[in-house]
Amino acid sequence: MAAQLPGSSKVATPASRNQLIMVASLTAVISCAALAAGFWCGRTTTPSQTPPPWPLMAAAASSNETMAVASGPISNDAEGVFFLDFITGDLQCLVYYPRAGAFGAHYVTNVRQSLGGGGKNSQYIMVTGQAVRAASTGGAQPASSLVYVTDTNSGVFAAYAIPWDRTAESSSRVQTGKMVYVGGGPIRNFQLNQTGQDKPAAIVDPNRK
Repeated sequence: MAAQLPGSSKVATPASRNQLIMVASLTAVISCAALAAGFWCGRTTTPSQTPPPWPLMAAAASSNETMAVASGPISNDAEGVFFLDFITGDLQCLVYYPRAGAFGAHYVTNVRQSLGGGGKNSQYIMVTGQAVRAASTGGAQPASSLVYVTDTNSGVFAAYAIPWDRTAESSSRVQTGKMVYVGGGPIRNFQLNQTGQDKPAAIVDPNRK
């Protein structure tokens, strides 16, 4: 028996019902396709529209009761690892040469002169921070990281720089020397000098006489 369409005096035949079903199905398919196309277009952009990825610089630090370890970039290619012995106060930096496939630089200092303390009861915190300067030609220049050491008992901190020779790195030449103290003092009530009076320690090439 033919059915009557709602709101209409006409009777819907089986053929007309099939046509309605086909039209509804086709409409649903077109709608889904349009949504999928819009989603895909929203995900894909031209290279000029895609923002460039930010460069990543990783640094890490860890410590226990007697030693602290931290890492930080030394140059665009090389990374340094810092070791601080709480008992002796010795601070060392080893730098890995990726091109040579081996450690090629070793720098040392002792933090007791700047922080005091020492012995089994000494407690330190050590982290690295980025300190990039414009490259200049020839000689040793500050590396890309400063290392910060804090005596948690006295509340005094010290910052050290690495005198880095990029030419020596590129030729895989061994580098050794002392880290350079560049500043520090008591953390509580820290006072800055007036502008122009802060004169950080000069970075001197240890291989030059």
